[in-house]
Amino acid sequence: MLEISPIFNAMMRHKSHALLLIIQIALTLAIVANAAFIIENRLTLMNRDSGLPEAQLFKFDVFSFGKDIDLNQQMELDETMLRAIPGVIDAVTINQIPISGSGDNTIFMDRDDTPNKNNNDKNLHSKSNTPAKHVHTGVYRGDTHTLNTLGVKLIAGRNFSEDEIIYGNETQPISVAIVSKAFITTMFPELKGLEQQGVGKLIYVFRIPIKIIGIVDKLQSSQVTSSHIEQTIILPKIQTRNFYRFLIRTAANQQQAVIDKVENLMLKLYPNRVIRTPRTLTYLRDNSYADDKMMTQLLMILIVILFLITALGIVGMAVFNVNRRRKQIGTRRALGASKGNIIRYFMIENWLITNLGIVLGIALSILLSQFLMQQFSLPKLDNSYIMATMIAIWLLGIMAVYFPAKKAAQISPAIATRSI
Repeated sequence: MLEISPIFNAMMRHKSHALLLIIQIALTLAIVANAAFIIENRLTLMNRDSGLPEAQLFKFDVFSFGKDIDLNQQMELDETMLRAIPGVIDAVTINQIPISGSGDNTIFMDRDDTPNKNNNDKNLHSKSNTPAKHVHTGVYRGDTHTLNTLGVKLIAGRNFSEDEIIYGNETQPISVAIVSKAFITTMFPELKGLEQQGVGKLIYVFRIPIKIIGIVDKLQSSQVTSSHIEQTIILPKIQTRNFYRFLIRTAANQQQAVIDKVENLMLKLYPNRVIRTPRTLTYLRDNSYADDKMMTQLLMILIVILFLITALGIVGMAVFNVNRRRKQIGTRRALGASKGNIIRYFMIENWLITNLGIVLGIALSILLSQFLMQQFSLPKLDNSYIMATMIAIWLLGIMAVYFPAKKAAQISPAIATRSI
């Protein structure tokens, strides 16, 4: 290690070259560490288990423009016909589709938190002076066939009964609901690990109490970018309007055969309507995560380019130093320096530059992470990504400088000193 001081002094005589490489290494560390963290974060989101038999599900939309139609009756006829198609496990009219990119959301509370209008003290609540818990929730509306069509697992409680379903413009308030396990643990944190005890609990929306009668293991909402995607609720309500949507679950390997029949059968049953192109849940998932997929691909390309540029920078500087120091290398060889001594010299020089770049890069990584947290609400950068990138840059530096250093070690003392 006694060689470090003279090597460092030699670097300072040509500090501009070393400084550029240090900055390049620092930027590579900062960008690659954060890019790798973002990639891992995006991949984790894209690979989340939806809890659904995605390969068996597809949806299509219907727009009825006929004036001579009873929508309630027609929707019932449509569902009956769809369930009778060979290969169909179940079908339901539903307001939104899981992981499709858009849908309904609302906020539920663990108690009625609306201030009493007859009380001037707005800080007083119906049951407690502490604020009620608010949970952002993806809202599904369906009937007794919703659970079976979705293919979700009911882990506690029961399904809706037929007399609990509210159709069309019926005005009676919804009184029961089925929720996801994640909804229970968010609304009632004390039930974490005891989610089944959530059956019978009351929740509130617009001052209306709703009793939880069932809990499903997992059901994601439509909005894949939401941090509340796992918090969902199913309400026993079928809305009557000219535009409505069907979700169909088919047997394995029967999906395309059913899709091919749907439009003709629907129009045969009632022709005065438009059937939009059926879309599989796999297609909707890919479409919803398309931006995330493109981002990960671009960041992967960026990482490769940065590593390549850094490697070329290290190689370029090493080759430049070898050519500039041919006479010095030859003199050292003539004075008894071995090939290993020459290789070690360039390796130590690269090690110094790399470490200086890494120190600066760590600071830049943290600053960049804080910026991304503030501007894009990303999680804090995990230190393991900085460490992994450091190791990658060290290994890259060793491989990049080794071959120029080995070439330098081949310089003959006679060739290097020929001009003397």
